[in-house]
Amino acid sequence: MLAEIITVGDELLLGQTIDTNSAWMGEKLALAGIAVERITTLSDEPAALVAALDLALESRGLVLITGGLGPTVDDRTKQVLSTYFKAPLVQNDEVLADITHWFSSRGFPMLPSNVDQALLPDTCEVLPNPQGTAQGMWFTVEGTDQVVVSMPGVPYEMKGIMVDEVIPRLVARFSLPTRYHRTVLTQGIGESFLSQHVASWEVGLVNRGVSIAYLPAPGQVRVRLSAVSEIRDEAILRVEQELSDFKLQCGDWIVSDVEGESLAEALVRTFTDERMTFAVAESCTGGAIAASITAIPGSSACFVGGVVSYVNQVKINLLGVSPDTLEAHGAVSESVVKEMAEGALHTTGADFALATSGIAGPGGGSEHIPVGTIWISIAGLNGVEARLLHFGQNRIRNIEKTRLEGQAWLLRKLKEYKSAVD
Repeated sequence: MLAEIITVGDELLLGQTIDTNSAWMGEKLALAGIAVERITTLSDEPAALVAALDLALESRGLVLITGGLGPTVDDRTKQVLSTYFKAPLVQNDEVLADITHWFSSRGFPMLPSNVDQALLPDTCEVLPNPQGTAQGMWFTVEGTDQVVVSMPGVPYEMKGIMVDEVIPRLVARFSLPTRYHRTVLTQGIGESFLSQHVASWEVGLVNRGVSIAYLPAPGQVRVRLSAVSEIRDEAILRVEQELSDFKLQCGDWIVSDVEGESLAEALVRTFTDERMTFAVAESCTGGAIAASITAIPGSSACFVGGVVSYVNQVKINLLGVSPDTLEAHGAVSESVVKEMAEGALHTTGADFALATSGIAGPGGGSEHIPVGTIWISIAGLNGVEARLLHFGQNRIRNIEKTRLEGQAWLLRKLKEYKSAVD
């Protein structure tokens, strides 16, 4: 089955609201065996939705619409669908009772526009929305097996309706194949170089019933392997076999094979599993490493803390960096970043410490130390080391790439240590 997602709202086109609904829906539909072939974003104008529906229903078995179901004058999706399916709006007493309870239980007054939300096309199947007042609607296109579903644009309301109502109905109504995929996260190699490295293996994937997708981001690449089959176990077997081959060829760059896991999450999970701890001493990254770690629930099991030593005096006072070292080599140097890492290790009592120092930009560079020059260091149970990195002129990307390089290196150093002692 092919699907199209239609998102409605001028705020999406103006960039005032980011469309996160489509990505989430696409992922859930794929897991159910439904392929999203197109995503369309429309203005609030009724004619735009009518035209989009006509086009979608020429070839798609499923159309999912989000947005335009609120109580204000710019929310017109329900009226458009009422006209499109020749289904007059009638008051649904059960829905009205639910909406009335929703307002009374929160102590809010109920306005006439809220009452009107109980007016629904008489031929639609109502998809209850316990988290809001705009109901979902399920339409079957007359004379076909095609389905049009309309849901609120509020993400948590849409997700509730999708999980509780839409996906179960689709699975029960249609014979859907299994669409199975696995994703691994790589770091330290670019998309084109990674593809070239596995070129001979990649060429035969299609004949073996598996597709591959590269999903690059600054400093890392996710690789997704997918298979479709009427028999679930067959799809799983094909993907897992190819994933094993990919790991053998690219293991040095893989930082996580847990579906959807970020590098920071992989770092926290691995350190926690190994009952080890780490700390950070950050200069050019300004706390970005610590922030990404502490955003993860349970990170206190392995992350003990850190120091943002943006000026030299803090490096001296809190991390014990020698003034002589700073004078002789400067803050952006191998010697200083090593002393920062060792200082963080000593101050916090952690098993490992990661330190960063560099010129993130766009200013502050020189002929000898240009913008994008970064030193990172790790001190720990297997000694202290430092690495020199060279990035570009963009400050935000430089900070993010430094964070990723540092976290990936720290993860590898932990694994090296455990491999040596086990």
